[in-house]
Amino acid sequence: MKYGICTLALVPLRAEQAHRSEMVSQVLFAELFEILEIQTEWTSIRLLETGYLGWIQNGQFRKLDPMEMEEYLAADLRLVGREGGLLLNGTERLYLCHGTKLYLAEGDRFRVAQLDMTYQGSINSFSGADFETKVAELAMSYKDTPYLWGGRSQWGIDCSGFSQLIYSCFGIALPRDAYQQAELGETVDFISEIKVGDLAYFDNADGRITHVGIMLDRDTIIHASAKVRIDRMDNEGIFNQELNRYSHKLRIIKRYT
Repeated sequence: MKYGICTLALVPLRAEQAHRSEMVSQVLFAELFEILEIQTEWTSIRLLETGYLGWIQNGQFRKLDPMEMEEYLAADLRLVGREGGLLLNGTERLYLCHGTKLYLAEGDRFRVAQLDMTYQGSINSFSGADFETKVAELAMSYKDTPYLWGGRSQWGIDCSGFSQLIYSCFGIALPRDAYQQAELGETVDFISEIKVGDLAYFDNADGRITHVGIMLDRDTIIHASAKVRIDRMDNEGIFNQELNRYSHKLRIIKRYT
């Protein structure tokens, strides 16, 4: 089995081996993956954490042998905090976005695949115990972030990338897509039982789950639709006051804590 690690801050993961192909997701710096097929300009990969498949452009990652992978994963896992951070090596600087996962040795040293850099910046300090008191504040810090299909950062994010990122800060791993996330967790049967941080899922005319948002309270949701926005929600779904109509039809509510 061959492995790789992303060496740029944020790169597209595409459905096919072409720049014009759909961006199905993004790969963050230091994200690890299995290499499935190498072509002249593109490489087919499977992300180790989520199993997500796609194509990454050659030159945006480095190969890892099993020993390098083992040594890297032996360091301490850290999550880049909300203010972001950067890696330094002399005059070289690499800016990292919130949610980037780093395995750091000796406190602040990033070492893998011939890279040896020092991390400076914020570190996520939340744990699962902070979820109920801090999840709303963290989610609302993304308000007005542009919607981006496949996006996973403060520079552009989609609905399931948003829920996945926010939850990861509290040590809760979610799959990449909304329909996959909806398969996990415990069902919340009634609107009146909603708690802050619960995830609400919405389906299309064919009954397929296509959207997810984070509940701020029993009738308020924050979600990525054109931008990260806050709307009212009831038994029917999300009511967009600007459009004066329901924009998403409620399917199910799930709890993960």
